[in-house]
Amino acid sequence: MNFSALFLLSVLILPFTFLKAQTPFVRQIFTANSGKFEFVPPFTDFVTVQTNHPVSGASSIVQTLGTQSAQDLCKNGQVICLAAQDSLIAFNADTYERVAAIADSGLNKLLLKGDKLVVTKQYPVTNHFIEVRNAADLSLVTSLSGIPGDCGGMAILGDSLYVAINGGWMGTEGKIAVIETTGWTLSRIINLGPEAVGIMSMYAHDGRIFTVNKSPFLTPDLGSISVYNPADGTSSNIIINKNVATGAGIDGSLLYFIMGYGIASFNLNTLQVEDSAVIADPGSSLFLYITSSGLDTLNNRIFANVGDYFSPGYCLVTDYSGDSLTSWATGISSDAILVDYRVTPAGISDHLNNPI
Repeated sequence: MNFSALFLLSVLILPFTFLKAQTPFVRQIFTANSGKFEFVPPFTDFVTVQTNHPVSGASSIVQTLGTQSAQDLCKNGQVICLAAQDSLIAFNADTYERVAAIADSGLNKLLLKGDKLVVTKQYPVTNHFIEVRNAADLSLVTSLSGIPGDCGGMAILGDSLYVAINGGWMGTEGKIAVIETTGWTLSRIINLGPEAVGIMSMYAHDGRIFTVNKSPFLTPDLGSISVYNPADGTSSNIIINKNVATGAGIDGSLLYFIMGYGIASFNLNTLQVEDSAVIADPGSSLFLYITSSGLDTLNNRIFANVGDYFSPGYCLVTDYSGDSLTSWATGISSDAILVDYRVTPAGISDHLNNPI
């Protein structure tokens, strides 16, 4: 074979080699268990983080924190960050060794923007409801003032960070804070009105911001989904006459969220509920609820953590039609879940059989 032929062959093969080297997969599923809530010390149950293999379900506890109530999990490269009541920690996603830990208060949701970790705050905090920290060591970069109440989920569009302001469990309307990430300054606050009360989960999709608004304490069978368009400043609230909790995620044009104590899908194009019961209510009449949920958008799976808040629960794994695929045991009050996406290195195969 002459040089020209060899060169042509290499040109044809190289793209396929590159594609193989960039193949994404799901390595594991992280779940944060809040444990049994105890009113007075001495406390005997604490926050744990477990990891499960996405196919075999093999499980192990990789972190234990001497606190109660897990709020959120997020991933920064090979580092997992966990917010749990008064503690913020970071640990390695492969070795599970803790790399940073700090005490903080009123922790709620987490979001990563480059090398910065954004943390939203809630009761008992009364000011500075948004913090920006270094993702590597969790040191404080800045705290933002001017936010009028408890904050929830976040989403990024361009250089702007959008933050849900729900005002806590007794809030009366939903608002969005817009933060310019180039200087981490508050740009403006958007009032979505009383129909967006309970605003919590937030997603950026097709140039718009979508929020899942939890049902208020006093009207448990009334919730909503809001959409805000930054291009023209318009917004709308879609009322849902069922109990609404938090979002699971978006895939394609569908937003999956907890509705009617099960999981429903919402069409982001028609702005209507697509399927009211992708996953049925697991037994709310017997105090069995979906405590958190997430999507595996590579394999079209839904993860729904189910529990009663005082005994160990389980994670139900289904396809997007709601057909059960598998399940595995979890701890008490599994309040946060994270899908650990990876990219297969060149020359490595059979990643689904790698142990966790």
